Amino acid sequence: MTVTIWAAIVSAVLDAGVGAIYCAKLIRKKARPRIATWLIFEIGVGMSLIAYFSSHDHSALKAVLNVTDALVVTLILAALLIEGRGRRIVFTANEKLCLLISCVTLAVWGLTKTAWIGLAGFQLVMAVAYIPTIESLWHWRPGPAPEPVETWGINAIAALMGIVVDVTGSRRDYLEMIYPLRAFLFCVIVVVLIQRWKRKNDLIRSSSDRSLGTAV
Repeated sequence: MTVTIWAAIVSAVLDAGVGAIYCAKLIRKKARPRIATWLIFEIGVGMSLIAYFSSHDHSALKAVLNVTDALVVTLILAALLIEGRGRRIVFTANEKLCLLISCVTLAVWGLTKTAWIGLAGFQLVMAVAYIPTIESLWHWRPGPAPEPVETWGINAIAALMGIVVDVTGSRRDYLEMIYPLRAFLFCVIVVVLIQRWKRKNDLIRSSSDRSLGTAV
């Protein structure tokens, strides 16, 4: 098999695996994701997939990350809704703005049915989807980080494999390359913020230990 096919397989397996791990952590309450992120992801991956395959120049192999993402995001959103059943869903002001942007983009795409508007617009939506999670991680508070670092780290690797698929393919598809590149960059940002959260916790813990040692 070619490097392109191997990269596509690795990307799909990593994406599916990390989705299963994320759902397990969510159900066991070891992750506290923002539902707004996954609602917007659901809109974005679905419409990006439809827009890409409705264009004349598309490849099933190069869309593998998008296809796997659509399945994984649906499962995670379902797990979130099941886990939070009976509780009122509350959105922050920024989350409401992000949801509004995604709905406006959806409406524009629905009215025009233009493939390039769908591709460009929903890459914007997918970028906006990370904002609630980034906002949640930016406002540090003592305790475990609300997001698991290993799942976002594996997501970054899966996205990197998606970039390899586009770079090594016989036909360069620069539009589809935007999808894994955007995912990789934002996943790296999330990983950095999770590490920042853990580092702040470690500083507080070491400061407390020193205070106790001094007191003794």
